[in-house]
Amino acid sequence: MRRQIAMLVLAVSVGACASESSRPLPSGEQTFVTHCASCHGPQGEGDGPAAGIMRVTVPNLRTLRARNEGVFPADSVAAFVDGRNLPASHGDRYMPIWGDVFEATERLVRGADAPERRIRAVVDFVLELQYP
Repeated sequence: MRRQIAMLVLAVSVGACASESSRPLPSGEQTFVTHCASCHGPQGEGDGPAAGIMRVTVPNLRTLRARNEGVFPADSVAAFVDGRNLPASHGDRYMPIWGDVFEATERLVRGADAPERRIRAVVDFVLELQYP
């Protein structure tokens, strides 16, 4: 099931990118809105339109710094978003593995941003969303 969701997301992402390969590379905010907001909500509070049908509670991303003693866990967030090298100890994964999606996009769409750069841009945007 998760693989089917990831493939659907990939198809939609590639289709959207392939239609206008000359447009500017997406910002972290644009990538978040396109790939994350359906579950996490536009402000990252876990209240996206798909959150209500999830089997798990979608986390509020705006509290990451507060939940980590005032330090934003940028590397952990990047690793979770990327998803390709997460150890099994992290348990079930309900979120798509965006590293695979962004890697496929880079291969298929001329001029697409590198996966690491897109992930870093999303992490930087989530950092901006943190509550004061």
